[in-house]
Amino acid sequence: MSARPVFICSIGAVTAAGTGVASLGEALTNHAWDAPVGLERPDAPPLPVATCRDFSPRNVLPPLVARRLDRPARMLAVAAREALAPLGDPLPWDRDRVGITAGTWNAGTAALVDVLQAIFLTTPEEAPPAQFPSSITNAPASQLGILEKLGGPNLTFVEKQASGLRAVVEAARLLGHSRAEAVLACGVDEAQWLNADGFERLGVLARPGRAGMRLGEGAAVLLLSPMPSDTSLARLAGWGMASSCSEPWLYPENPNALVQACHQALGAAGMVAGDIDLVMSLANGIPYLGGLELAALQDVLGDHRPAVLGLNERLGEGGFASTLRTLVAALVMSGRVMPAWSPAPHLTDAGYRPLAARPHSALVTAMAAGGSCLALVLTAVD
Repeated sequence: MSARPVFICSIGAVTAAGTGVASLGEALTNHAWDAPVGLERPDAPPLPVATCRDFSPRNVLPPLVARRLDRPARMLAVAAREALAPLGDPLPWDRDRVGITAGTWNAGTAALVDVLQAIFLTTPEEAPPAQFPSSITNAPASQLGILEKLGGPNLTFVEKQASGLRAVVEAARLLGHSRAEAVLACGVDEAQWLNADGFERLGVLARPGRAGMRLGEGAAVLLLSPMPSDTSLARLAGWGMASSCSEPWLYPENPNALVQACHQALGAAGMVAGDIDLVMSLANGIPYLGGLELAALQDVLGDHRPAVLGLNERLGEGGFASTLRTLVAALVMSGRVMPAWSPAPHLTDAGYRPLAARPHSALVTAMAAGGSCLALVLTAVD
């Protein structure tokens, strides 16, 4: 990785907790908070998906702009405007030198369903042309670039659960190679019943009496720059990546790739395991993934037991979730929020504890079905 420093200068979020970082912070400080769950589908009971039920772009996006954007593009645009607001207008950088990286698991699903429904049930001529651009997964990032007139690199990554953290790492790499002066690193997903129904049929969604994951929707945006500012929340100190050979729909057989990514991140940061104050858990309710995480942490941390904070089992899993974990880690390290949520039982049983004091370093990880693994180390800026 490049020696050029990278700072998280500001953040923006749309989550099941509400629109804005303040709403997210309120939820984190309430130990009993849980997301509104229930995604309607046409022919069966609602699905266990954490939705942004009250989301509206009103008072953020002009009505004519909001009307031409699909739901993930609207959520991303609102979160990005929150992240850009503290920098003022004009921005400190030439807008042609500001890039966007985005990670997603399912952006564009609803628009694609609309297009295919028209093609298969009527004729191709009936397919709605206005919907087609939104059926491509890079549409939210592209629409954001157009809306904010950002002419830097614009990249979208579709890497299942690791998509969001990949966007953060690749944004840092762009800055390290001077391809941009600032980058909006984003994660975005939409709640779409057909997509969620596929996971329900596979039996991997949480149900009463059945362990599993809760899908979610939302957008998380980190504004990254090599220059610190008065609004900086944290520094990206090091990152690593590795992969295991596994089927695209399966988690790896062992945690070796995640362990390798963590060691790379710690080495790049010039830190050892005992320096980590906070681990952002990647657990999503699937017991097998929890076991892989626990084994990886045992290998990387040894007897060290830092505080652990998990988000996925309340706010939902998705491509955006690992970006959100990075955002929350930075938010906590800045001292703006002290979460009251307890770690997942498999981590509590292993001796990991809830957060009780402001951390000065954090380890954020991601593991995707198919074997992609990433790790990121954040440090405080003060």
